[in-house]
Amino acid sequence: MDITEILIPEQAIESVEDGHWIDDIIGAPTLKLKVRGLSSRKVQNYRDNKFRRVARKDRDAQGNIKAEVLSQITRDTLVEVVLLDWDGIKENGKPVPYSKDLARKWLTSRNGDRLVGFVTDAALQVDDLQNETTEELEKNSLPS
Repeated sequence: MDITEILIPEQAIESVEDGHWIDDIIGAPTLKLKVRGLSSRKVQNYRDNKFRRVARKDRDAQGNIKAEVLSQITRDTLVEVVLLDWDGIKENGKPVPYSKDLARKWLTSRNGDRLVGFVTDAALQVDDLQNETTEELEKNSLPS
């Protein structure tokens, strides 16, 4: 087996690491989000670092992170390293430009669950794009 059939192509990794615009978000037809994939090294490193820093009081008897703390880490990860930009968000009919502060306010609020879902869905789509890009590159590189 050729090593090129085993390794993930750099082009596929870049789309996950650098972010990709996703405009096919179920329930939000006019929303476009630029996100990193959840499999991105930056996302995994950030999340893993947060997990390691969870205090003993925020863990159950078996050492598992409590659900509410896990939810906060997930939302914080979406703000800090997953969501990179947006288009199509309006407030009172006026476009709202992306800002990390606004993303933090909305993604970490109790009423931000739908936005959390949209960002997560978009990030998973980026991960899927990596797999599709890998398959396409492999198909194009196979000898005829």
